[in-house]
Amino acid sequence: MDVMMVSSLSALVLTLISLSAADDLDGFVPGFRIDPIFRPPSCTYRAQEGDYVYQHYTGYLSDGTKFDSSHDRDGTYNFNLGVGEVIKGMDMGMKGMCKGEKRKITIPPELGYRGRDLGKIPPYSTLIFEVELADIDPSGFKIELISMPDNCTRRTASGDHIREHYNGTFPDGTPFDSSYDRNRTYDFTLGERQVIKGVDMGLMNMCQGEKRKITVPGILAYGEDGYDDLIPPDATLVFDVELVEIVEGKLKWYKIDGPDCSVEEKAHHHDEVTIMYNGFTESGFKFTNGEDPYKFRVGAEEMLHGLNHGVTGMCNGERRRLRIPPELAYGDVNEAGIPQGIRLTLDIEVIDIHKEDMFKAIDANSDRYISMKEVEEWIKSNPEYEEKVAESKEELENLKAYYFTDRDVDKNEWVSRNEFYFTLSHHDEL
Repeated sequence: MDVMMVSSLSALVLTLISLSAADDLDGFVPGFRIDPIFRPPSCTYRAQEGDYVYQHYTGYLSDGTKFDSSHDRDGTYNFNLGVGEVIKGMDMGMKGMCKGEKRKITIPPELGYRGRDLGKIPPYSTLIFEVELADIDPSGFKIELISMPDNCTRRTASGDHIREHYNGTFPDGTPFDSSYDRNRTYDFTLGERQVIKGVDMGLMNMCQGEKRKITVPGILAYGEDGYDDLIPPDATLVFDVELVEIVEGKLKWYKIDGPDCSVEEKAHHHDEVTIMYNGFTESGFKFTNGEDPYKFRVGAEEMLHGLNHGVTGMCNGERRRLRIPPELAYGDVNEAGIPQGIRLTLDIEVIDIHKEDMFKAIDANSDRYISMKEVEEWIKSNPEYEEKVAESKEELENLKAYYFTDRDVDKNEWVSRNEFYFTLSHHDEL
């Protein structure tokens, strides 16, 4: 996969050019499943990303048709785990296995071959693998605790924007880089390939104020290419890191199923939606609306911000899985038995959308005309757009053009109701 440098040498950062929806959600995809077949009585080491694994497998389609098996070739299939040498679902399914363990791994198309036609594997096939981990060559990746703060109410997860300090050395102690020398933290979003893979792994599930030593083998760092004259090929790197601050988390969602619909039919700011939901926390605490549908207005201040954002853009009958960071959930407040600083997962289904009059919502002074200022204020307050426009002035200008300039048919710097809806009816997508 292509990579590119995104900042100066001092940052030592790698990013992937593109990420799939599955990557964005860290493989948190409905339909993916691991079922144990056999667990050895003792286990001294579990496979992790970067390890070289020796695997036996038999692959089936969902109707039971066998399409491939390493047993037929009388030899194991060997690969480096977690670095993209196999399909995403296999990388996920093999993590945490013990030598001699056997599993059944169900892989939906999003984590398999998607729409590719591979002959024996039709496009968009769900794959079922029965796998055995025959042996492991550990990569040498290691996390060692240096110090832990007295109080930890929040741990890092993928999507968190964090600030860290680090010293980078080779195993013999020779330094190659340090944020302390520049007297400023290195800030990035965790789990989005903005740093080398081993650092992403090493900073997960970390408390603010915690310090760790992370040993990163070459395969999880700069690999066989190295980095200029500073990092030799296949070099192992050692980082002493301090998590200075968890700045904020990011809402992540995945469409489970349901229809597509036009932009006018989707749930938007001010619409009244009715949903069914089931939720759970990282600790296993579960909650649900029961049999009674839950109704609320999108964008209402009293609602979880994560739910407001997550339901925006949904169609009637659509189901989504949301992962909501503490900042968009209950924050540092203990609410309804849910511990403070906790990350929530919600499975929601929209069962009704009562459309709000969008023109009326934008027309803040109720004079029956929309001004550019009213449009801009509405865009900035809309959960569907606020993150995008905060990051991109171009995005804001595009939205202003869509909702105002393109509808101002007579170019008098005001948009009437007729202008607004006549133009809107001729657009299917934003």
